[in-house]
Amino acid sequence: MRTTLARICLLIGALTPATALADLADTLSRFLGYSIMASKTVAGYRDRDGKKGDSFEGCDWDRIIIFTDNTYVTCRTYSYSYSYRPTAVIIVRGSSLKLIVGSDAYDVDR
Repeated sequence: MRTTLARICLLIGALTPATALADLADTLSRFLGYSIMASKTVAGYRDRDGKKGDSFEGCDWDRIIIFTDNTYVTCRTYSYSYSYRPTAVIIVRGSSLKLIVGSDAYDVDR
């Protein structure tokens, strides 16, 4: 069952000071109309040239982000960041799919 971002905002709002909520509202406004599809832990990645890693190092075109449940998404944008086994949230609106890790959002495909 999909959870709407509005429900998540209400929950976070109950647990977060007002100043942080203003920042959160600004950030989440970019994702109006999206629904949360899944929350998963990143296990690593595999690049098209065969390079592999057991951390999250952002997205590179055609990089496959692998989750601990052995599912994956394919990156459609480039942006570097680093985390070891971060939680990722996958959101969807129509055919648009985004991977959110920390405060960064990446365009991905299934």
